[in-house]
Amino acid sequence: MARHLGYKLRDVKKLEARRVRAVARLKRGESTSAVARSLGVGIQSVQRWARCYRLHGKEGLRPLPKSGPRPKLAREKLARLPGLLTKGPFAFGFDTPVWTSERIASLIWSRFRVRYSADHVKRLLPGLGWRWHEHTWLPSRPKYLRS
Repeated sequence: MARHLGYKLRDVKKLEARRVRAVARLKRGESTSAVARSLGVGIQSVQRWARCYRLHGKEGLRPLPKSGPRPKLAREKLARLPGLLTKGPFAFGFDTPVWTSERIASLIWSRFRVRYSADHVKRLLPGLGWRWHEHTWLPSRPKYLRS
């Protein structure tokens, strides 16, 4: 049974070092199950690392780049969005002081020419430090102000 590694986020360098250690131990003649047990991983993981090493050498143990499509909106442009939102809806021609997901999607389209659905905006904004509160989006309060 695999055990917890002791760190929350995936530390790419630690994970790569673990794969290298596993392969080194296999080369010394240790069994796959013993290596897996001592590292707290499954036997299939150790077998996969050994196969990658056989096929590609040390390069096969390096981390793979993240898969999936590239975001529609570049990080630099996305980083400008909170600054635009702090100006308030009135600055962009809306008649009430409420930021809705639909309005933010409209703002993203008018400023960056990228279409996002209102549902995607709801997933996007918490990562930018904004929170949903009583029918509007607000910037997150600093921790020392929270009660």
